[in-house]
Amino acid sequence: METVIEKIRALPKADVHNHLHLGGSLALLKQKYPDTSLRIPKYYKGLDGMIDFINNEVNAEMVTADDMMYFMEMALKNCISDRVTYLEASIDISFVRFFNDSIEELISVVQQLKENFKPFVDFRPDIGINKDYDLQKAYSDGYICMNSGLFNGIDIYGLEINKKLDGFVEIFDYARKKSLKTKVHIGEFSDYRSIETAIYLLNPSEIQHGIKAADSTETMDLIAKKGIRLNICPQSNVCLGVVSSIADLPIRKLFDHGIRITINTDDHLLFNSTVSDQFVDLINHEMFSFKEIDTIRKNAFP
Repeated sequence: METVIEKIRALPKADVHNHLHLGGSLALLKQKYPDTSLRIPKYYKGLDGMIDFINNEVNAEMVTADDMMYFMEMALKNCISDRVTYLEASIDISFVRFFNDSIEELISVVQQLKENFKPFVDFRPDIGINKDYDLQKAYSDGYICMNSGLFNGIDIYGLEINKKLDGFVEIFDYARKKSLKTKVHIGEFSDYRSIETAIYLLNPSEIQHGIKAADSTETMDLIAKKGIRLNICPQSNVCLGVVSSIADLPIRKLFDHGIRITINTDDHLLFNSTVSDQFVDLINHEMFSFKEIDTIRKNAFP
């Protein structure tokens, strides 16, 4: 008899909360760099600890344009191995530094990557902007990206607590005019009030994480009323210490409130859990039935 994991692995899946350069795996990294000294911890000391690990360890492996291209390729190879056939992943706008500080070169690289994997994955890149990135540069390069016709959406991320989002209002407005998705990372470490602030200020089409919405019925009502999708990453939440186990996540509460949710990898290289793995974990913890997981799976597709 076919097991649950076999059933889930056989199904086509989507990943819509994915930072492309961190979507690979240590096994794939060792194929190209067999002497790598990178070791992936099981847990991180919060978001700050993960950022420190990226800056001090992961970035030491990404030095050249060739390195960066391989890191992005790894994410797409990972998709194929888990039968993720649809991918929305952010390309950090600061990666121009690997390509002669040219946004046009970065766009060309992403376009080629999209074409190379087209037979296997419907890859729709998002423009990724860290909240601490220079706003003038974010706007100038961001507009070029949005006008290129290549990108699917815009995604802002980074630290959540006490981070003002006012500076991103105009670029979100422009993204909507271009019929692009608008995503904001909020409500993983920050509270439900920060989610409401982000919604009223930016009017995002989707929220990356957003699990703290479960602490407020009013916030959940707002999300449900506006039809905002929450792109949740359970294993990421556990590894970063947001919760001690997947069973402690309020995903069921959000689901039962009528909020459309998805399950995603976030950074597979750092958290080592595929979409399939997380679906199985949610079933094994008796949080969802197979039928409900199938509904959540379908939520991630256009």
